Amino acid sequence: MKYYNLLVTEWLKFRKNAVVSLLGIMFLVFMPTSIFIGKEFKNVPPPLPNNSIFFEFPSMWSYLGYVGNWLVFFFIGLMVIYMITSEVGYKTMRQNIISGYTRHDFYMSKMTSTIVLCLFVTFMYAVIGLGIGLWHTEGADLAYAFDNNWAIPRFFLMSLGYCSIGFFIAFLLRRSGIAVMFYLSYVILVEIILRWGVHGKMMGFKNSSINYYPANSFEDLMPNPLFRYAEAIPMDDLDFDFLLTYGQAAISSVIYISIFFGLSYFMFLKRDI
Repeated sequence: MKYYNLLVTEWLKFRKNAVVSLLGIMFLVFMPTSIFIGKEFKNVPPPLPNNSIFFEFPSMWSYLGYVGNWLVFFFIGLMVIYMITSEVGYKTMRQNIISGYTRHDFYMSKMTSTIVLCLFVTFMYAVIGLGIGLWHTEGADLAYAFDNNWAIPRFFLMSLGYCSIGFFIAFLLRRSGIAVMFYLSYVILVEIILRWGVHGKMMGFKNSSINYYPANSFEDLMPNPLFRYAEAIPMDDLDFDFLLTYGQAAISSVIYISIFFGLSYFMFLKRDI
């Protein structure tokens, strides 16, 4: 009941917030529509058979998941950052604690709402995927539809992973603009430099360990499906798979999510509000 009350409070805080509403609406609009860009590819290159793989079971789950990978990273990750940093900017974090919240209560309200948000976007992924797949796959039934290599749990873990990075950065930096820039630059640019420039070239560890960075672990839960085809192509300068298996990505993701949430909690307990 306590966590339910915390969730209700969070809902009342942000249900009419323009930034949260805009980010949520844009996710809900782009999630089902972006995949239909595949309709424009009348002639797809080998080894793809035709553009029906974007919409038919079971391959549809991978392509929709990859679209969701980017949308969750951007829209939902930024939403989580805003829901935390705005409390600092508007002094409502301090006011909540003065009014009776403990630090633990405030933290749990943010963590619980983040998990519920990830459950919601995963639910939307499942509903949209079923709708698109059943409409485009002749003779499909639910058993065939859900034969998707645990795509739905992987999507949830991927969503929670990106949000955990945003969650940690928001509690670390506390200022919306700086936190957003750091989040975007880390996932898009900084981690790639760390993996290939520092880890691979400067340190000389050009092996599979290069894949076990946080954002890459989350991304490999729902990677670009074309990369799976590319793995079969031998590369002279790369003697290891450049994608984690789903099992490896899931295990490393759970570890990183636990670390990000744990560090956020202990950091929040120690710092001034």
